[in-house]
Amino acid sequence: MAFVTLLFSLIARPIIAELHPYYLWLGIFDLIITGSLYVLVRSNKCPKWHISLSLISALIIMLPMLFISGGVNSQVAFFLPLYPIVGALIGGRVESLLMSLFLIVTILFATIFSHTIINVSGEYYDANTSYLRGFWLILAIMFSAMFGQFFLNRYTELTKKLKAENLQDPLTELLNRRGLNLHFAQELEQAKEKNSPFCLMLIDIDYFKKINDQYGHDVGDTCLIEVAERLNKGIQVHHYLARFGGEEFIIVLPNTPLSEAETIAEQLRHIIAKGRFSSFQIPLTITLGIATLHGGRDNALKIIKRADKALYRGKEKGRNCVELES
Repeated sequence: MAFVTLLFSLIARPIIAELHPYYLWLGIFDLIITGSLYVLVRSNKCPKWHISLSLISALIIMLPMLFISGGVNSQVAFFLPLYPIVGALIGGRVESLLMSLFLIVTILFATIFSHTIINVSGEYYDANTSYLRGFWLILAIMFSAMFGQFFLNRYTELTKKLKAENLQDPLTELLNRRGLNLHFAQELEQAKEKNSPFCLMLIDIDYFKKINDQYGHDVGDTCLIEVAERLNKGIQVHHYLARFGGEEFIIVLPNTPLSEAETIAEQLRHIIAKGRFSSFQIPLTITLGIATLHGGRDNALKIIKRADKALYRGKEKGRNCVELES
C-alpha cells in the first residue's frame, strides 16, 4: 500500500486528478513504516511479535489517510470493519480484540472532533452525517469483532476434533499408534533426562481369533471396547494406554519401576480374567509382556521388541500370565 500511495502521488496525481500534496508525504511515511517492518522481519528479531507488528503497521498506515480525508466521512473508513476479522484470521483472539478496541476509540474521537479533521476532498462538513456514520462504523466493527471471535471458536473446536481423530483409535477411543508415539517419545526423553524408571507393557487378548470366528466380528469389536474400558480403569492417571493393533494393547508407564509394573500387570490380568464380555458373557484372558528402559542409549523400538519377546514367552508358557523381559 505504501508503494502504491507513493507512486500514485508522484505519477498519477498530475495526470488523472489533482490530489492534495499531503498524499505525497503520506506515501513517504507509509514507505518508511513498511520498510522498517520488512527489515525487522528479515532480521528475525522478536519472531513472536511479527504478526502483531504487521497488524499494528497496517493500522498506522491506514489511520493517517483517514485523518486527512475527512475522518468518519472518508471513503477509507469503509475498510475499517475488516480489520477485526483480518486480526482474527492472521493473528488470533487477542489481536482481534485489541484492534477492535483501538478502532472504536479512534472512531469515537474522530466523530466527536470531526469538525477539526482535515478533509482534503473539500466535502462539506455535516455534524449529523458525521455522528451517524461514526455510529454505524462502530456497530460494524463490533459485529466484525464478534464474527472474528465466533470464527476462532469454531476453528478451535474443529482443530481439536481433527487432532483427537488423528490421535485416537475410532473403535476403542484409546490412543492409536500416532498418539502413542507422541506420548512415548516425550515420556522416554524425560525419563532419560531425569534418570527415572520407565516401563512398557504389551497386552494380547488370548485366543481372540476364536471369538471372531465363533461369534462374528461385531461381537469381537464389542469385546475389544469392553476390554479397553477395563484396562483404562485399571491404570493410573499418568500412564498411557493405546491400541497397538488388532487385539493388542500397549501401556506406557513413566516413573514406574519394574516391580510396580509387574504388580499393575497382575491386577489387570485378574480384572480381565474375572470379567464377562459382550451380551454373550464371554470369558476372556490376557497375556502381558513387560520391558524397562536400559540407560540413555536405549530407544522406543528396542523396548517394544523386548516387551514383545516377553509377551510371546508368556504365550508359549500357556497364556493368561505376566512375563518380564529376560
